[in-house]
Amino acid sequence: MEFVERSRELDILRGLYSGSATGRGRVALVSGPGATGKTELLRAFAEHVEADGGLVLSAACSRAERLLPAAVMGQLFHSVPLPAETLRRVGAFVDPATTTAEGAADIGVIRGMCAELLDIARNRPLVLLVDDVEFADETTLQTLLYLQRRLTAAQILVVLTESPQPQPFNPEFRAELTRHACFCNIQLSPLSEEGVAELLAGWTDRDTAAALAPAYHRISGGNPLLLHALGQDRRVAGAVDGTEPVVGDQFGQAVLACLRRWDPAILEIAHGLALLGDLASPVLLGRLLASKPARVQWVLDALTTSGLLRGGRFRHPAARTAVLHDLAPDALAEMHARAAELLHAEGAPASAIGDHLLAAGGLAEPWAITVLQESATHALAEDRVDDAMESLKLAHEMCDDAPRRAALTAMLADCQWRVNPAAVSQHLQSQRDALRAGHLSERHAVALLRYQLWHGHRQDAQETLRHLRDERQRLDAATTAELAGCAEWLRLHFPVAFAELDAAPGFPSTATPTRSDGSLGPATPSLTAVLADGVTDEVIARAEQVLGSHLLVDVGLESALCALQTLVYADRMDRAVHWCDVLGAEAGARGATTWHAILSDVRSHIALRQGDLPLSERFAREALDALSPHNWGVAIGSPLSNLLLAKIGMDKLDEAEAQLKHVIPDAIRDTWFWPLYLRARGHLHLAGGRVHAALADFETCGQLATRWGLDLPTLLPWRGDLAQVYLRSGRPDRARGMVTEQLARPGAANARTRGISLRLLGSALDVKQRVETLRQAANLLQEAGDRFQLFLALAALSSAHYGRGEFNTSRVVARSATQLAKDIQAQALCRRLLPGNDPVGGDEADAAPEHEELSRLSDAEQRVATLAALGHTNREIGKKLYITVSTVEQHLTRVYRKLNVRRRTELSLGLPMDATGSGLLAVAPSGAERSWPQWESTAVQAS
Repeated sequence: MEFVERSRELDILRGLYSGSATGRGRVALVSGPGATGKTELLRAFAEHVEADGGLVLSAACSRAERLLPAAVMGQLFHSVPLPAETLRRVGAFVDPATTTAEGAADIGVIRGMCAELLDIARNRPLVLLVDDVEFADETTLQTLLYLQRRLTAAQILVVLTESPQPQPFNPEFRAELTRHACFCNIQLSPLSEEGVAELLAGWTDRDTAAALAPAYHRISGGNPLLLHALGQDRRVAGAVDGTEPVVGDQFGQAVLACLRRWDPAILEIAHGLALLGDLASPVLLGRLLASKPARVQWVLDALTTSGLLRGGRFRHPAARTAVLHDLAPDALAEMHARAAELLHAEGAPASAIGDHLLAAGGLAEPWAITVLQESATHALAEDRVDDAMESLKLAHEMCDDAPRRAALTAMLADCQWRVNPAAVSQHLQSQRDALRAGHLSERHAVALLRYQLWHGHRQDAQETLRHLRDERQRLDAATTAELAGCAEWLRLHFPVAFAELDAAPGFPSTATPTRSDGSLGPATPSLTAVLADGVTDEVIARAEQVLGSHLLVDVGLESALCALQTLVYADRMDRAVHWCDVLGAEAGARGATTWHAILSDVRSHIALRQGDLPLSERFAREALDALSPHNWGVAIGSPLSNLLLAKIGMDKLDEAEAQLKHVIPDAIRDTWFWPLYLRARGHLHLAGGRVHAALADFETCGQLATRWGLDLPTLLPWRGDLAQVYLRSGRPDRARGMVTEQLARPGAANARTRGISLRLLGSALDVKQRVETLRQAANLLQEAGDRFQLFLALAALSSAHYGRGEFNTSRVVARSATQLAKDIQAQALCRRLLPGNDPVGGDEADAAPEHEELSRLSDAEQRVATLAALGHTNREIGKKLYITVSTVEQHLTRVYRKLNVRRRTELSLGLPMDATGSGLLAVAPSGAERSWPQWESTAVQAS
């Protein structure tokens, strides 16, 4: 293989050889850092000499043989076959007995070996190659100097290589060697980018090599050994041309090979440099390794020259890793301990010291616990939760002070809650004991309350609540705000834990929710006010304020959830989706698995209220995949209920039944998650024809909601659920009674709640009375933006028209229901609900021409027809669309002709859905009717 890395230096040696072959001997010293190609240069030069007919004697010096007399000379004479007589004479010269008692070489031995070399060179040019001459024995050095003085008329070229050392080797030898006219010094340095490109050209084409050269040079510093290692890693990885360099095991081994070629002190300083990282300096390294800063600086300069370092740091993290792994575990731990002590004395950042304490396994020093605690805080701020937990665990092991151990345990629980809530359960007893002993801060007591409720420790949670109530006078403003922020959400989801207590500081009363009186603080949204009394601008503004200034921290998550649910139950779905996505992205970026799972659950609930069944299913599945059932604790009822309802709507009953196999903790029965789960299970029973089982679940929901003071249809429409059971059982009078009661409850005026109630009421009325009620329900549900409930209303309306003999109108309404069912993947349910089990009221051949007629309506005609179908007068239509009454009449005339209908009532809601499936063909509404941004956006596009 052609040697291309050092072509210039190789040409110089060839020129020196040509001169020596004419009887003018020379000595060349090749100097350069380790692994810069000196040995490879000698090998390539030896091949040239042998091809030219010259004789090459070579030797490699070793630190281990430095004290063996004439060891290198023995290598030279035995490197190639020589006459037996010559070897016999040389054997006598290199005998240890020829060395004087003081270790100096005998002059007769030196003269004899030189005579043999000069005699060999009489017949053909002779080249002596001595690699790493700084490790040569004294006899060899003196022999080389003796020979140098007799090269004037000899065909001998001596080529020596050396690497720089912290301590110069044999300065007398070097001084004598360099003062003669026949001496030549060749200095090697790492390859330039051009040199790297030349080397890479041996692996790929020149254009690719030129493109790759900067990246390879950046990593290797032009060090040939490292470059060849990168090439090996590239081949092992099967990298193709044009890819970035592959840094693998071969590269790490090459780094260590470079360092081991030098003095051991260089490797030791490299270990220290890798250990201290960015904090390393000559002074700190000197103190760490008990070495002088000047010596350390020399080593750093040498490593920089060799290409291993840049700016005093390893060029690539893999190099630092390889050097650290080179240390034995015990030695590495000891060095980390020394580094921690040194950095603490120097006032280094706690995060930097903490890493060394962790690696050392701790130190028996009082300051070490403080440093680890501060390091954990810093790691949490950077969302390095695993690092924070390791620091806190070590600090806890080292600490024997009870109050401080309690604080460390509380911090550890906060960290574990982010990623593994189940792990927190191991600390509940110790934290409870710490609370009783007065060792737990009020902030950590609030966190303990969350953990106890989540894992179903209701009685312990009540004890914590009593503590917070009793300590309310001593709570600081921050803790009071935290309590206020999470109070309403906790009160809603864990009503039994609150039922036996008077209102704790910041916690709402256990009475039936009423409008907020401001006791929760100006920034806390009132979810109960929205549920009971409806939406106010002030409540929405407060919710947005909380979410807009919110940063996800454990103690504030409930505040965010409360604000989110306020927007959800206020039907501000677009804002709820926005904030849920913002917080979910933050949780994902910060690696907060628990937060991400909870927010996915909220997002699933939002999608369910929007009637987007596939999206609800996806987010519910995402929530359950993020946390195992054990980690969900009692809250597993929420994502499970969302998943069940989504699958039921899409007629995936077998998959829904499989979800019932989840083990539900017994403690869930004391939480709001239980009626949520019962309601979803009841609907699964109802869908499967198990009417009595559904009745039992829905009745239990009603009993719990009433007992807990949470009987609000917006929150849990259990009366409407019972109405469905009664309708299935053929008892429409009981169904009407349930729906009438539901409509009279607080908060039932909400568009979605009222729309669902009217849909059920219409289904319970006489067939001749249904249409108008169902039309009102459809209008309200379209306004609320619940596509699934709108689909159910349209299906019921189609059936009502069918029952009245209005088959054409029934068919047209069925088309809208069918399109909507397709958008939300509820086709199977649609086929069962629509009259005659035929979504178009006839076979496809009959339906196709009518569909073509519907498609002939212009956008303006579609908007007019839609409003007319919804019951608006011509004057109202003209006002909404900003056109004259005459224009409305003209549009309607054309609509009647194209749809082949004779009167306004036959239009009903029988117009096709828009392309987005978000509502009827868009009609741009005015003023207060602009309540659905998605629908409004479609209207703008249609207009």
